[in-house]
Amino acid sequence: MRYIDQEEKGSGAVSSALPREAKTMVMTRSKEKVIGPRLVCTTISGESNICPLDKTKLVIGRSVEADLNLLDPLVSRKHCVIEDRQDGFILRNVSTTNPLLLNDKPITEERLYTGDQIRIGSTTLAFISDRARDEKRLDAKPLSQNKQSGWGLWITVVVLTILVGYFGYFQVYTPLKVKWALSAVSKQIKLGNYLSAQNSLKHLLDLDLSPEHRSRVKGLLTESTLAITQQLARDEDLKAVIVYLKKYLAQYGAGKESAVLWERLDYYRLTLAHGLESTKNFQPALRQYAAIKEDSIYFEEAHKAIRRIWMAHQQKPRKDQTLAQLLKEADTHFRAQRYLKPMNQNAYLLYQAALTLEPGNALALKRINQMKSFYREHGNKYFVDGNWSRALSYFERYYLIDTDTKDINDKMIMCRQKLAKARTPDQKAGPAEIPSEKTVGQEQKSSNARAEKKEEIKRLLEESGTESSWIMQYLFEDQQKEIDAEKPW
Repeated sequence: MRYIDQEEKGSGAVSSALPREAKTMVMTRSKEKVIGPRLVCTTISGESNICPLDKTKLVIGRSVEADLNLLDPLVSRKHCVIEDRQDGFILRNVSTTNPLLLNDKPITEERLYTGDQIRIGSTTLAFISDRARDEKRLDAKPLSQNKQSGWGLWITVVVLTILVGYFGYFQVYTPLKVKWALSAVSKQIKLGNYLSAQNSLKHLLDLDLSPEHRSRVKGLLTESTLAITQQLARDEDLKAVIVYLKKYLAQYGAGKESAVLWERLDYYRLTLAHGLESTKNFQPALRQYAAIKEDSIYFEEAHKAIRRIWMAHQQKPRKDQTLAQLLKEADTHFRAQRYLKPMNQNAYLLYQAALTLEPGNALALKRINQMKSFYREHGNKYFVDGNWSRALSYFERYYLIDTDTKDINDKMIMCRQKLAKARTPDQKAGPAEIPSEKTVGQEQKSSNARAEKKEEIKRLLEESGTESSWIMQYLFEDQQKEIDAEKPW
């Protein structure tokens, strides 16, 4: 009302002639603003800040690498992730030690609605959104339905009975019975009967379920598997946990419901690799680092560790060499394009040694940038030509020098995806007589998609392949092995 009075005083005779309701409507509409989805962060001291949700993936944690950094000992380095998916914002816990509370309830993965309160350590985050789809809808049923609920139930039972009889004895599970089964499984999970719950859920997956029920079954299967892995991590070594997760994901790893388990697998791989590296077991540590997925939030940290091991493995004492001697030797290797090979005798290593003596040495910095440009230009050339293997070879070598270049990392991911797709066996055509071209086309498309997904899962789980990968061959190669002139390092 106060804003309306101020408008009246400053608008003159024309404004005063208007009805009070008209002025109120104009004032209200002129003040409308759409800010967009955001988090309102409130600390224990009462300070508040706004964090816009303008990324497809927002990492929250104590680490300086997190998108939203919370300096709180009760917050994990990478505590949780908020993803902007097609159906809305999804909050997922990626911490194995600290809980994530949504509206005062611990969660693993949940959909966010405007007004939801997220609790991380001593910090409260409120999710606010102006989008209509982010508003929580309350299911309201008309009172008239209560009067007809009995008749509706009987009609539903009769219709379902007819459909079951038509499709055969082995499909007697109606949506209602599936709902009852899911309710029973949820109770088993709450009571800690995870193995029994998993057996029931795997049996349900063999049925012809609706997409909604199938998604719910896979979600409960993920929840029970997550609880089992947490128990194994407490009671057994991480190798056993990784083996268990790999076996599960090989069978049920497709679909967004399993995303939290893929991240948990990468977390355990990273943790195991850190332990192996600290005891100087570099080969097994590298196998775990190299197995972490390209789109994982732990990928950057893993490849920084690979680079760290690579540098430490080849360094030799050079205290007796002057800066001029190091630069001269490095320049000899540089002109021969021995950028990263052979071990202990390559341009990059010597320029790095020179930078330890003189951190701002212009020649060393210039040469390192020239090497990066070489790998980038050649990688991009093969990338444009569709030679994914060659492009990946150059991008991987670039990544050893600089792990903080996002576009190179994105292209490495695409190269690996293209190579994995090329390894997928082609689907053979059907019989000569085709009853329905549309039906066969849909089936073939679905079959191809399943084959591609199966091949992708196989690639992600194939740790044995990392033993013969470029990093393993390079780090532990025969020192006298002849350098491949086609692959300059």
